[in-house]
This record gives sequence, structure tokens and C-alpha cells, in this order.
Amino acid sequence: MGKQLLILLGLLLGLQAFSANTINPDKVYDSSIKTIRVHPMGNALAIPVISLSQMNPLEISFDDLKAKYQNYFYSVELMNADWRSANLSVFDYLQGFNQNRITQYSISSIAIQRYYHYKFTFPNSNCRPTKSGNYIIKVYKDSNPQQIVFTSRFFVVDDQVSILSSIQEPFDGNISKTHQKVQLSVETKKLSFFQPDQIQVQVIQNYRYNDALRVNAPNFVRGSLLEYNSERDLIFPSGKELRWLDLQSFRLKSDRILNFEATANGTIVNVKPDFSRATTPYFIFKDVNGQFLISNSESIDSDNQNDYATVVFTYVPPNRLPLIGETLYLSGSLTNNMLDESSEMKFNAVTRAYQKSLLLKQGYYNYSYILRDKAAPDPMLDFNETEGDHWETENAYSIFIYYRPPGARHDHLIGFTTIHSNQY
Repeated sequence: MGKQLLILLGLLLGLQAFSANTINPDKVYDSSIKTIRVHPMGNALAIPVISLSQMNPLEISFDDLKAKYQNYFYSVELMNADWRSANLSVFDYLQGFNQNRITQYSISSIAIQRYYHYKFTFPNSNCRPTKSGNYIIKVYKDSNPQQIVFTSRFFVVDDQVSILSSIQEPFDGNISKTHQKVQLSVETKKLSFFQPDQIQVQVIQNYRYNDALRVNAPNFVRGSLLEYNSERDLIFPSGKELRWLDLQSFRLKSDRILNFEATANGTIVNVKPDFSRATTPYFIFKDVNGQFLISNSESIDSDNQNDYATVVFTYVPPNRLPLIGETLYLSGSLTNNMLDESSEMKFNAVTRAYQKSLLLKQGYYNYSYILRDKAAPDPMLDFNETEGDHWETENAYSIFIYYRPPGARHDHLIGFTTIHSNQY
């Protein structure tokens, strides 16, 4: 009995340790924190990747709608390829201090919704990474790491491989006109004494990290060249060019806006109802692949002069009836690409349509609608019923190459690139 109790206790402790080491890389813990942006300086639409050799800085910014000064700090943590903590001492991967105060902030002006805008750059003179890999940045209050307000992911790459990649039609005739296949080769001449299964490939479509596809072994090894071209791996539904919403003005209606409502608490923007595009013809237009840009057509300082509005999205289902056995989500960077309560749309029995309200800062947004089976949710997002899938769609594919050297305690990021299908 005592032995069984010890075994059970060990299992419980093991589960607790697993839970403690698992962190959601992009999570907001304080509802007053809005419009979190982490990107390379000068490119708000790019993946937040730092070159270990060049130390190109990222810009991190966010708004606090409490509208009073808060004493914010940040720290960083090294993660593995699966976003579990690497459990290394901070001295093993960081040079400098790992608790730094955010000193740059400004107060909103003109906007009805008052807020403080905070921003900083990383790496900087106070701290810089010394190891490649996945990282999260944690922002917290009053130098207390237990009072986290949000976390966000970024990457540090040490370029050790060359990536040759392309987008192909799948060979399978059933999906050749609705899906896209990423085919790639990895040149590993700079690496020595490694096994091919020590290399892991991850690919994401349109900046959606949560549905990354992973390959742990190449199909062919030709000398120092690893080839990944299976007809089973790295195949994505194509979707369509994403829906768009222009919120750069709250005075002039863009094409997708039904009306504005001025209230004592700010502006309500009602978006024109959306319908399924599954059977509509494909046509080309330039989108930002699910991202958003903060901008304003009527001011010169988007950081501090852009206002917020409650934006109401409406999706009309077929026959105006509730979907049976499926959940509808609003997807894109505007919901952090999360499929949870924050993005779930609810059926309104009066309007006989699904609705979701989000508080958004003025700018230009992309979005789409996702259906997921309640009983057996597919890990791969499928747009077939709500958006349709067309091979011709332009999509962004980001490729990450990880390497775990023998005896190493964390996954190194040794290659990264972003390519586009059918770029116009």
C-alpha cells in the first residue's frame, strides 16, 4: 500500500512538473491590455525573429486602457520547440539583466478611449540573448514576476542551414485544387556529427502558430541535403484571400462598414453581415494574411491618437439556422488566432445570425471564419464551409528548422524563412 501511494504521488508530482513547464506563449492575463505588437523594427507584418549574429531589434508595444501609469517590467525565457520551458539558468542564454523596467510610454490624445501606450526594444544594452531558439517575453507589474499581464513569443535564429523551398500542388487529385504543399530541402554542410532525426521542421501558414505542421525526419538524405517532399506532410488547406475591414476612420464609412453608433462610452462599429464564401468564385486581391496594421487616415500619430471602438461582426449561417455540432470562430491576429471563448461567435436568435464584439484600435484588419467540430475537433483549421479553398490563394508560409545537438538541453533554431504561394 505504501509503495502504491509513493508511485501515485510520483505520478502526480510528474504531472505538476509537466504543467508548470507548459506555458501558453501568447496570452493576455489583464483585460485592460490591448493591441500587443511584437515585430522587427520597421516591419509590423513580419515574424518576430532576431538574428543571433546581427541582433536586429524587435519593437514591443501595447496599450493599457486603465489609463493611468503602471510600473511595468519585462523578462524573457528560453523555450523548446514545443514551447515548453527549456529549464535552463537565465545565465545560460542571456547576457545582462533579466528584469528590466519599461520606461518609454505616452498618453493618448484626441481619442475618446483613454489609454497609456508603452513600448520598448529588445535586444538592448541591458540584455541580449546568447542562444538561439524559441523565447517568450513576459510583461508584469511592479517588478513582481507573479503579476504577469501578458506573454508573447519571439524567436532567435542562428543561421546554420540553407533552406530551399517552394509551394506545390499536392499530387492527390482530390485536394490538388484546394490545398497547397510546402516542399523543402535543408542544406546542412555547416553541421557536423548529427543524425537526420535530430532535425525538426515546423511550418505555419499565415502566422497561425497554433496549427503548425511538424516533420521529425526527412524523406531522403542526399549527402548533406535533407529533403522533405512527402505527399502526406506539410499540406495545408488553401483558403481564400482573407476578409478585410478598414477602421482607419470613424467618420467616413469604408466599404465593409454598415454604420457607426456614437455612445457616451465610445463608438460602436457594425460590420456588414458576412456570408459563406464556399461557393463564390475566387478572385485576386492583396491582403495581409490575417495580420493587422495600426493606422489612421485622419491623424499623424497612430500610437497615441488612434481611438478604440466596439466592433460587431456578424456571420449569417445557411438558412439562418444554428450550426449543429460545430462551433464558429472569428480568426486572425485580431483574436490572436485563438480558438476559445475570446473568439467564439454566439448565435443571436433575434437576428438569426452569429455575432461577436471586439474592442479594436483604429487600423486595417484581416479576418476569416473557422468552423470546428465539437465532438472531434481537427487540429488543422479548415475553411471549406465558411471561406472555400482555392489553390490560387496567396498565403504566407514560415519555415522553422530546429536542431537538438547530442547532449544539449534545449532545441536550437538553426534556420528560418518565409515564402509565399502565388505571390502577386
